[in-house]
Amino acid sequence: MDNLCRSALYGSLRFNGSISRRRFVRYECQRNLSTTVSLKAAKPPKRKPKPDTPHKSSTTTTPKARHEHKPYTLRVNTTKPGPTSSNPEPKSNPFRHRIIPIFFGSIALVGFSGGMSYYYVMFNQDADGPRKTTPAIQEDVSKRYDQIATTFDNTVDSTESMMGISSLRRKLASQAVGDVLEVSIGTGRNLEFYSWDFKGYQGVGKVDERGFIKKGKVRSFTAVDKSAEMLEIAHEKFGKMFPGILGVRWIIADAAEKGAIPGPPRSANEMSGNLEKKYDTVVQTMGLCSVSDPVALLRNLGECVKEDEGRILLLEHGRGKWEWLNKYLDRSAESHAKLYGCWWNRDMRSIVEESGLEVVKIETPKWWHGGTTWWIELKKPIAQSKIVEAQQKIKLASSAVESEKKEEPLPLTAKSKKKGWW
Repeated sequence: MDNLCRSALYGSLRFNGSISRRRFVRYECQRNLSTTVSLKAAKPPKRKPKPDTPHKSSTTTTPKARHEHKPYTLRVNTTKPGPTSSNPEPKSNPFRHRIIPIFFGSIALVGFSGGMSYYYVMFNQDADGPRKTTPAIQEDVSKRYDQIATTFDNTVDSTESMMGISSLRRKLASQAVGDVLEVSIGTGRNLEFYSWDFKGYQGVGKVDERGFIKKGKVRSFTAVDKSAEMLEIAHEKFGKMFPGILGVRWIIADAAEKGAIPGPPRSANEMSGNLEKKYDTVVQTMGLCSVSDPVALLRNLGECVKEDEGRILLLEHGRGKWEWLNKYLDRSAESHAKLYGCWWNRDMRSIVEESGLEVVKIETPKWWHGGTTWWIELKKPIAQSKIVEAQQKIKLASSAVESEKKEEPLPLTAKSKKKGWW
């Protein structure tokens, strides 16, 4: 039936002269390939002009050969293209787009290997001479702070923040109460962490939720440093934090010398000190490493703090818990001291024990520091002479009370008490 309809359609179009057999076959092929394309009327082909041919005078004419229309078949290549044996496809290079990362990665690997080899040799080779590990043989390099005062904060800011030293400073300064003394204050890196009793600072002077007026912990503040350049920067920093605030004392002195540190002021606005009065809290951060006699410094701080109830709060750095790390500190201590003004290979525990102060707390926070960071809390014990004196006073008072007591005489009619066992 389909062939009959197709023949009728072809005959009608052929009779009207609007389509040739080749175009009809092409149309049929397109129709078979797609069922969504609508049938469009085929336009009649344009007739090409016949070329001019010379007229033949021959009386006999040969009939023209009839043009045979061959059916047009559409060939569809169903085979997938693939590599031929004559022209194989080139293989892609997986490292073509990774040359730059590989190059820089190789350089980093070589540098890391070289550095580790250098440190391995340095840690394991024998020392040529004795290393300077005790304060007795270490030079006084505290004058270096006058030279690096202006660049000190920029040098240590990123390191202290990354290593967690700033958080330890905040925690240490927040424990300071009452009359506070900070020695080796440097550029004042702890100033922003104190609980100041200035009206308007962190809600001081306002009524809290419990109905009490909020007060700061620090009643008075005295700053001491041997470097005038460092102390001046700390003073300027405090002035920017609290403009117009008076009563804070800034003293250029060596805290290890006896009598160099005055006592706390009688009031917050008094600049002089009372030598008979002692401080409630003494703070020092990274100071034992930069003085020539750290033991004498601690003993002098013990004379400035209240006995038993006062506290000395220290944040220091020194020798660690790993032997290879201590070797590195010993070998680089002298060059580090000349550059930064501190000896970072001192044994903090032995210094504290030699000072004679009572240890309240000593630990090495931040395990990734390898035990080189020290948190130390000390107090001055009550003197033995005062303990003996107090005991004698108690004994005299008790004897006086006993002497005043008199036995009342028994009445004459009273019967004598029986003695013995019953």
